[in-house]
Amino acid sequence: MGEMFKVNLKLIECEQQPEITFYDGISLTQYQNLAQRWNGILSIVHREISTYVNDDRACYEEIDDFPSRCILTGNYYINDVAYIARVNPTGFQIMIQTHLTGLEFGREDDYLGLEVTLYTKSLTDNFVVWGVDSSVI
Repeated sequence: MGEMFKVNLKLIECEQQPEITFYDGISLTQYQNLAQRWNGILSIVHREISTYVNDDRACYEEIDDFPSRCILTGNYYINDVAYIARVNPTGFQIMIQTHLTGLEFGREDDYLGLEVTLYTKSLTDNFVVWGVDSSVI
């Protein structure tokens, strides 16, 4: 991959606040404890989506392919976050949906959705990345 096609990402503010959803029995106290780790969560998300968009097997250099690094602006924002208390395996799952913007027809707009799924065994254990899923938006 040539350096000219490397995408440097920047988290931007969005007019609309991310929607936060709680599933499967997560308590307010558990959410608050996980939310205290938000900066670390954002660092992991940033690393994972940066790796994704700069991977030639996941994101392409040709403008006619989707997703194309040629269209990405490098800007992204958090669209929504879901917290789940898991039973098997026991722990907590957090799904962070990001929207990356692209420049098409002279206008910046949503282009690529990437959802990063994290898992931790407890409120204090390290996060493990369970996956990154993409979508057209």
